[in-house]
Amino acid sequence: MFARWSHRVLNPFRFSIPIVPKSARSFTMASDPSTYKLNHTMLRVKDPKRSVEFYKFLGMSEVIKMDVPEGKFTNYFMAYTGPGSLNGDRHFTDLQGIVELCHNWGTENDPEYSVVNGNTEPYRGFGHLAISVDNIEAACKRIEDAGYTFQKKLTEGRMRHIAFAKDPDGYWVEIIKRADENLSTTTDPGSYRLNHSMLRVKDAEASLKFYQESMGMTLVRTVENPDNKFNLYFLAYANVPADGKTSDMEGLLELTWNYGTEKEEGPVYHNGNTAPQGFGHICISTDDLQGACDRFESLNVNFKKRLTDGMMKNIAFVLDPDGYWIEVIQNERIKRTSNW
Repeated sequence: MFARWSHRVLNPFRFSIPIVPKSARSFTMASDPSTYKLNHTMLRVKDPKRSVEFYKFLGMSEVIKMDVPEGKFTNYFMAYTGPGSLNGDRHFTDLQGIVELCHNWGTENDPEYSVVNGNTEPYRGFGHLAISVDNIEAACKRIEDAGYTFQKKLTEGRMRHIAFAKDPDGYWVEIIKRADENLSTTTDPGSYRLNHSMLRVKDAEASLKFYQESMGMTLVRTVENPDNKFNLYFLAYANVPADGKTSDMEGLLELTWNYGTEKEEGPVYHNGNTAPQGFGHICISTDDLQGACDRFESLNVNFKKRLTDGMMKNIAFVLDPDGYWIEVIQNERIKRTSNW
C-alpha cells in the first residue's frame, strides 16, 4: 500500500461510482444529513496512561473522560482543540476528528491482553488514523526522538511524502502534510489536524452508495492506484475548500478498496468487535437523534442497537455493508438532550 499513486478527483476506476447530489439525498423534516458530523473513531487500548500520553504528545487534548463503572470501562476522548485548531472550545458532540480511547479496566495488568491493529491477517479491516502536520520532516523527527516507533519512516519506500507512526497498541497513525509545502521551519503539534480514519471495504460501489445515500456524506476525493490494484475514496460532511485540498480538514473517512474483493464469498474484513478486538466504531453526531434513526429505518439501514435497546437510550449503532459499527449520537449544540 506504499506504492506511488496518481491523484484524481471524482474520477472512478473500473465502475461508475454513484455520486449522489446533496439535493437528492433523503432526509426528513426532523433530520438533515447536511448537519451531521463525523465525530470520532473508537479504539480499544491496553494501558490508557500510555495511550493518552501518546496522543497528547501528538498535540491532542483530553476533551472529556467518561467512567462507566457498571461496564467496567473508561472512555477518553482526545482531539485538537487549542488556538491553532479547527475545533475550538465547543461541546465534544459538535466536534469532528476525535479519537475515543476505550479502556476495559484491568487490561493494563493482564499480560495476555492485546488488541489487533487491523493490519495483520486474518484480522485486517480498520487501517489507520491520519494526522496532517505543518512540517512533516520536523514532526517525524520529533516523534522518533521521543522513542516512538514507525511502521514506515518518511525515508522508506517510494512514497517519501507520508509516514506511519505506531501508537502504544500498534495502531497505525499516518502522517501527511497539511499543505503542498511545509508551513513552518519547525513543528507545532497544536496546529495538527486529525484528518481521516481509514477502513477497508469489500465492495466499493456498495459502500459508496451507503455512505452517500444513507449516511449523507459527500465523496470529496478519489485516488486510483491501478498498478497496485486498489483505490482510495475520501468522504466528508464538511465543505471542501475552493482549492479542492482536503489535507487541512478534519473528519474525513477514507475507504480503501482492493480490486476483486467484491467477488469473494462472505465477509472479507474484520470489524474489530468480534474476538480478537481492536477498532470499535466510527461515530456521527446528528441534528436530531430520533429523527436520524427514523430516517435510517426508512432507508432500511441495519441496526446493531436501536435507541430503545439496552440501558443507554441516548446512542444507537448502525452497520455499514462490511459490518463496521457506526455510533449515532445527538449533537448537543443543536439540541440539548443528554447530560454527558
